[in-house]
Amino acid sequence: MPMSFEHLKTIYRDFDIRGKYPDEITDDEVHKIAKALTLHYQVKTVAIGYDVRPSAHSLFTALSRGFIESGVNVLDLGRCTTPMSYYMCGSTSVDMTVMITASHLPSDYNGLKITVADARPVTGDVLQIIREIVGTHTFSEEVTHGTITSHALQKDWIERFKKEHDLSGSGLSVVIDPANMIGILEIDTFRAFEPDITVHTIFDTYDHTCPNHEANPIKHEALASLGEEVVCKGADLGIAFDGDADRVGFVDEVGRPVPSDLIGALLARVILKEHPGATIVTDVRSSRSLVAEVERNGGQIVREKVGHTHIRMRMRKEDAVLGIELSGHFFFKQSYFSEGGPLPAFLIMELMKAEKRPLSELISEVRQYRHSGEINSHITRSAEDIYADLIAAFPGMAVSRQDGLTLESEEWWCNVRPSANDPVMRLNLEAIDEEIMTAKRDAVLSIVRRG
Repeated sequence: MPMSFEHLKTIYRDFDIRGKYPDEITDDEVHKIAKALTLHYQVKTVAIGYDVRPSAHSLFTALSRGFIESGVNVLDLGRCTTPMSYYMCGSTSVDMTVMITASHLPSDYNGLKITVADARPVTGDVLQIIREIVGTHTFSEEVTHGTITSHALQKDWIERFKKEHDLSGSGLSVVIDPANMIGILEIDTFRAFEPDITVHTIFDTYDHTCPNHEANPIKHEALASLGEEVVCKGADLGIAFDGDADRVGFVDEVGRPVPSDLIGALLARVILKEHPGATIVTDVRSSRSLVAEVERNGGQIVREKVGHTHIRMRMRKEDAVLGIELSGHFFFKQSYFSEGGPLPAFLIMELMKAEKRPLSELISEVRQYRHSGEINSHITRSAEDIYADLIAAFPGMAVSRQDGLTLESEEWWCNVRPSANDPVMRLNLEAIDEEIMTAKRDAVLSIVRRG
């Protein structure tokens, strides 16, 4: 029995296909998605990878069968990270890569992240076309067999990092926390640089239940154990990966989490030396400290809506060298305008080596403002009602509706935007000092949370 469009709508999202397995995303549906992708893109060769979720093999079998029955040749990447799949799409002649993952979500979820030639993301409008094909098309029962071939990717991935980075004589010590998920593969990438660096690890055995903490480095509680281990080992920094290792979190040498936009400010410093005057894209939530550092180093800043597909597509439009999202996504032109896996960590370590200063000192140098972090509030009113009340409560501020509502003045700014899936409003606010930040944060939250 075909699924209703209302059911299908729940899993076809702005950036990927994702849902609970097998209640929302099923083997049969994924089999049809492969046929729909073939019909829409006329692909000839597709590479498929997956993470450690228990449904990965079932979905891989269904997906690959759909492609093979459509005459498509499949390269089986096996277990790999999402950035590895992007690298495969950008650096080889494959027409498409599909990564079977649900990122940081619990292991009863799974999904598909799809890229086409040159690692271009499949955007939400195209995913709706795929949804339409899956829901309405009667696929031919005639089978034209493609082939399936195993393709090991990790060796080439590690060799690329060894070729492009130099940590000789750095003496740096790093702790890696892959949260028991697919980021475990990146431990070998770091260990390839031993003995120039010392590598320590925690939560480094596969367990899709993530028994130690959620694989979500934007949450400070998910970085607590990493911070403790950094202090215990006397390490210089800690690196955490999310569930599919396309997001990276950092802690400094005293175990404190470092906001991604401030890491982005340091990355901008490094990259703008190599690309003077280049453009850097960041989401609307990022700190003015990042903007100031980009401008201080002669770069151009462009703001974009939250979401990795929005950032990646805007980077291509602007020919930007770096993209930064507050959630821990870092995008690089050299990585086909996509996430570079551990690339931001290697660039930060090279900066620490060159400047011979600890991470905390480097961060202190770029931190000029006080940021609230992202605060979620359950809401019972419409977003438009909340926006109207905020604009009325803070007259004279510049107003932007690029993504939710942004209010700006010289002393402070805020962005409020609704969740795409839940009755939740997300607030990010920043001010010139802690006192103003706290006062304005509380004032804005009182309006957002008003019944």
